[in-house]
Amino acid sequence: MQYRLWSVETAPVTLRMFPKTLRNGNVSYGHYIRLEPNKTYETDDPAQIKYLRENTIRVRYNANLEATLKDAGVPYEVIRCKSCGGKVKKIEYNQVEVIENE
Repeated sequence: MQYRLWSVETAPVTLRMFPKTLRNGNVSYGHYIRLEPNKTYETDDPAQIKYLRENTIRVRYNANLEATLKDAGVPYEVIRCKSCGGKVKKIEYNQVEVIENE
């Protein structure tokens, strides 16, 4: 399986707590991986694949960011703060595009 940063990410991104499956089958966390824009990476590690599909970032809402994500085809979700009655909005999206090998 291949993965890369979505095209909207123009700066390198460091993913923390990146998992690594050990020889005995256990999963070790606490690794860091730095992804560069316009670069494709590969992995066959099931723990890493799961992490890449589920790991999201939540940032303060910005209409320009929402338009950029929409134009690039990046799946995202606008989230409203429940404790303040929805006054604060955030955008949640996955920074990494997972490319299935055919």
